[in-house]
Amino acid sequence: MVTNKKRLGVGLAHSKLILIGEHSVVYEKPAIAIPFESVCSDVQIEQSSGPVTLVSHFYNGTLEELPEKLLGLKHVIKAACANVNQPVKDFTIQLRSTIPIGRGLGSSASIAASIARGIFDYFEEELSLPVLRELVDVSETYAHGTPSGIDREAVIIDEPIWFVKNQQVEPIELKEPLNIIVADTGRIGDTHAAVSSVKKRLIDKPQETKKILNQLETLTRDARDRLKQGDIAALGEILTSAHRHLTSLGVSDDGLNRYVEISLNSGAVGAKLTGGGRGGCMFALADSVESAQKVEQVLIEAGAKETWYIQLTNGVKTDEKNSTCTHEYRSY
Repeated sequence: MVTNKKRLGVGLAHSKLILIGEHSVVYEKPAIAIPFESVCSDVQIEQSSGPVTLVSHFYNGTLEELPEKLLGLKHVIKAACANVNQPVKDFTIQLRSTIPIGRGLGSSASIAASIARGIFDYFEEELSLPVLRELVDVSETYAHGTPSGIDREAVIIDEPIWFVKNQQVEPIELKEPLNIIVADTGRIGDTHAAVSSVKKRLIDKPQETKKILNQLETLTRDARDRLKQGDIAALGEILTSAHRHLTSLGVSDDGLNRYVEISLNSGAVGAKLTGGGRGGCMFALADSVESAQKVEQVLIEAGAKETWYIQLTNGVKTDEKNSTCTHEYRSY
C-alpha cells in the first residue's frame, strides 16, 4: 500500500462548450468543442478520520450515504483510490463548482476530473491521461448512460478539439479570436431524454433524420475550415444553420430559439444551443468585443439567468472579469 500523501490534495477542471456537432456526435460524426474556463470545479482533499466525507453545495455527508443521482461520484472516488492502492477512508473532499448543473456545460465530467486529480495529488501519484479518461468515464456512464466521450475530452484538454467517437482527438488552431457570449436559460436540460428522442426519431423517420445528421456533419466540417481560415462571418452562418437543424431534430425549444433570434437581431453573426438542448444554455458568436458586449446586454435584458463573455484564442484566453478559474493542467 502506498503511504505517501500530502496534507492537502487539489484538483481542478474547467467546463466546456460544444461549438457544433452535438447529437450527431452520438452517431460517430464529428463535433467541435472548446474549453469554457469561466466556470469550473475544484477540489481540496484533507486528512480526516473515518468514512470519506463529501462537502459541497449540493451534498454534505458520507460517501456511503450519497443519493442515487450522485452515485457516479461515489464510484469515481472508489476507482481512483483503487488506482493508487489506497483504502477509501480517512479523508474529506471539499468540492466547489461554479458550473450550473444540467445546462450542457459538462458539469458531471468536470467534477469527476477534478476529484480524480485531487485524489491522485493527495496521495502524491502521477495521473496519466488514459487513467483520467477511465475515471471520468465512470461518472459519465452514470450520468448519461452511454456517453460519446466528448464531454470527457473537452474538460480535460485545454484547447479547441475535433472529436469523433472512438477516434483520436485532434487539436484545432484558431486563426482569429472567437468572441462568444454564453447565456443560461435557467432551465435544466435533459440530455438523456433528448438523445433518446433523436434515437426514436431515427427509427420512426430514418431517411429524414439521417439527412439532418449528415447535414450537421457537413456543417461541422465546414466550421473547422472556417476556424482555420479565420472567417468569423461564415462561421456564424454555419452555427446558426446548425441550430436550425437541431430544432428540426426536436432538441431545441421555444426558450432557446428566442435567445438565438434575439442574439441575431442584436448583431451576433451566429447563435445556437449548446449541449443536449431542451433547456440549458445557448451561445452567440460576435465579430468584435463591442458587438459581444451589446449582445450580452440584450440577453440579460431578455431574462437570461446568467451570461458569460469569453474571448478564445490559441492561448485559450478568457475574459478576466468573468473568469473564476486559474487552470493549471495541460493535457495533450
